[in-house]
Amino acid sequence: MFLKILYALYVSRILVNGINKDLVKQIKGLFNELGYSIVDNDPDIIISVNSINNTIRKYFLKFHNKIIINVVQDGSSVIPLTKEHLGGSLISSFLADSLGANLVLTTSTGVKGLYSVEEFSWLNGFSIHNYDHKIVNSLNKKLVTEGKVSVYLDSYEGNYILYDGYSVVDHKATADLVISRHVDNVEESSDKLYLMPAGIYVGIKYLESTPLDVLVYSLKMTLKSLYILNDRIDYIVVSSSFKDDKKLNQLSKYYYSNIIYISDVDELCSCETLLKELQVKVLLRDVRRAFGVITCLGVK
Repeated sequence: MFLKILYALYVSRILVNGINKDLVKQIKGLFNELGYSIVDNDPDIIISVNSINNTIRKYFLKFHNKIIINVVQDGSSVIPLTKEHLGGSLISSFLADSLGANLVLTTSTGVKGLYSVEEFSWLNGFSIHNYDHKIVNSLNKKLVTEGKVSVYLDSYEGNYILYDGYSVVDHKATADLVISRHVDNVEESSDKLYLMPAGIYVGIKYLESTPLDVLVYSLKMTLKSLYILNDRIDYIVVSSSFKDDKKLNQLSKYYYSNIIYISDVDELCSCETLLKELQVKVLLRDVRRAFGVITCLGVK
């Protein structure tokens, strides 16, 4: 039996702490505006404004399996200390850009300016099936030493982005990564890594007068908030009151999406309510992306 593994790539619960209280407040505000949950307990990400030594002493023992990011006290440098290749570098990159800080990466892929296999999956909105550390490590090593990882599209016609070191091949036998929509296509005994759509759900509430280009922009910004740069949404979720809105058909074509209409919800309900009706795990809370447009994002 093949198990769909998101491998905890997408994270949204952030603990921010440190000795520079103004900087801590600024960082909390940055992520809060994007829809992340700022928490005091059970975080996915720890952002520590402190010296590296103090950050290690305070957080490594308890949160060694979480993303830990160190921000120096004056905000001049951002350094992912754990899980750099599992999303730490992406979150740190956004933070560094927002603060105008230097980004310090230490993994072999990061130093060379390459995206690891896990980061390639994250950026494209894919999940990794049958995650195997040996295969992943081997492919990341190949990316660094040979500068190339081959990708085969198997029954996949959606959008995707190729980054430096990744190229499409015509034959599955020569591929390192296989992008597919169907579990049935996964080979039980294989040295390949299989990527499949991660089940990205974006809920949206908007005024009927909202132009199509504003809706396209709002959804793009929602994806970008979670550092998904690929213009593909698996499911767009709206109230059934929008069934006659032709703009949704155009949106679904642009984002290669299925539209899900939710009935029996109050017109004043939150965007998150739309996702929760489908038992979707909400990652980004309700955020106003444009005038009259509110979005949220989750995975299932």
